[in-house]
Amino acid sequence: MPPFNVSHAPPGYDCPFCAIGAGADPEFTAWRDGHVVVQIANRRAPDSPESPGNALVIPLAHHENLYALPDDLAARVAHMARRVAIAMRRGYPCDGVTVRQNNEPAGGQYVWHLHTHVIPRFTGDRRSKTRVVRPDDAERARYAACLRQSLAALDDTPGLS
Repeated sequence: MPPFNVSHAPPGYDCPFCAIGAGADPEFTAWRDGHVVVQIANRRAPDSPESPGNALVIPLAHHENLYALPDDLAARVAHMARRVAIAMRRGYPCDGVTVRQNNEPAGGQYVWHLHTHVIPRFTGDRRSKTRVVRPDDAERARYAACLRQSLAALDDTPGLS
């Protein structure tokens, strides 16, 4: 199994989300409890520059990525992402919501503190020129078998369920 405890943060990394967790920029905070803070992002999703109001669900405890996140905190982050999505649909003038969480540089992560993006979406706002490619059934079956085997192996890993 590849090592998932490798940090990508540079030496002396000054974590902006730890600063938010400590109370920085409270005027942009929409929710805070003992586990997470929800703050309006200072950047918009790169694939949707027309979508204002992007929110970040950030655990107060510093964990670099999903691999390091304890199960109980992962559940709390997911719970709050769902609540934020529902609140956006009720309170924003949006037509839908995207929830996204990136891990490691290859996964699009560039802030080294786990966070989940909740992005309001509007009909027609996706400007991507990428064409959808559908894998064939044999390829899908190979990936399903591989993932099934990897998930079964996690059952033997302490702390993972």
